[in-house]
Amino acid sequence: MLRQFRRSLRWFVACAAAGLVLAGVAGADNQTLFPDPAGDAGKSFDITSLSVSSPPGLSLVATVRRNPYWCWAADLPLVIAIDTDQNPDTGSAFYGTEVELAWSVSTDEPLPFRADGGSFKAGPLPDGGLGWECGTFEGGYFVDPSQLGLTPSSGFNVVAATVSRHVDTAPDIGTFNYQLVAGTQPPKLGPDTRAPHVANVFPARAVHGKLATLTYWTLDGRGKTADTIRIYRGRRLLKTIQRALRDSNPFKLSHVAWRVPRTLRGRLRFSVSSADAAGNESNLRWASLSIR
Repeated sequence: MLRQFRRSLRWFVACAAAGLVLAGVAGADNQTLFPDPAGDAGKSFDITSLSVSSPPGLSLVATVRRNPYWCWAADLPLVIAIDTDQNPDTGSAFYGTEVELAWSVSTDEPLPFRADGGSFKAGPLPDGGLGWECGTFEGGYFVDPSQLGLTPSSGFNVVAATVSRHVDTAPDIGTFNYQLVAGTQPPKLGPDTRAPHVANVFPARAVHGKLATLTYWTLDGRGKTADTIRIYRGRRLLKTIQRALRDSNPFKLSHVAWRVPRTLRGRLRFSVSSADAAGNESNLRWASLSIR
């Protein structure tokens, strides 16, 4: 299941160097340090802060708690996702981000990944390149903001994410807002007209009389969904599970538990649909549920 999830997140790839000394942001005129709670990622990579600074250029650096595999493990990357128009209802389904900065294992270099529908695809290197560094406690990307479509007076929303057995994002829900001109207020959001998207529903197995864990992946630009899970045997509806409107991190999978009746065995199926705070309804997706 985790392999399937990682393939779905194939634009997330690892930084692959160690022993580099971060250049830092000495001389930056506009630096903001966004904190993130420590200890919320288990034994996986744990982001404790995200530093955003400019000029010169744009620096986005995540600090992590010490981990011996940071900057070494090829399947545990750092991604910086940027919502260049400060609108979660446009761009990708990952909080409306238009650009993600990540290391590409196919080209062995950092690349910008551009929004392509609800997800992303790799784009060409910007003029002047995309800088990156990774040290014992920090890792980040450095780029000319104009190459991301930002003007000298632009602002943007940003989120940092790791991909591991326990994904950590900074912030835990939503995005941070940064303004290239300090003190500028972000634009007010209009009505939410974009529906959430159920990206995947994963086949499950369980034992009769035990708990079944049903796993799915739902995305919403504003990060809030109410989910409906229905379990069927053939065309017969066995159970409906309603999850109230909640924070829904698009970088993480969602799970619900269902107590399987003792007398129930065989092949079932279940569906997942989501609605956002404005009542926009998602697509419907299905997966199998095998009970022994």
